[in-house]
Amino acid sequence: MDNLLDDYNDIPKNPLGYALTSLFCGIVGVAILFILRDYAIAAVALGGVGLVVGGYAIGVANHFPGRSRVQYMVLAGAGLIASVMAFMLGFAYMVS
Repeated sequence: MDNLLDDYNDIPKNPLGYALTSLFCGIVGVAILFILRDYAIAAVALGGVGLVVGGYAIGVANHFPGRSRVQYMVLAGAGLIASVMAFMLGFAYMVS
């Protein structure tokens, strides 16, 4: 149970917050690509942030007890997929 506490403040980690942050970064990154293609660098940056936060969210959700663990992992996985799309498509638009 000690691995569910923050290392610095001893407050509980929030897997739902991390998963939703990753999902938000991925969705906004993909939306930027379809609306404003000139700002593909923003999609790459949001995708990178979403990948880092999503990977951390998967790790936190994996150690979370209870039945909600699977829901947190599915949300974090969706955030990772959206972030990968934003990162890769943004990089492709930036290069081409």
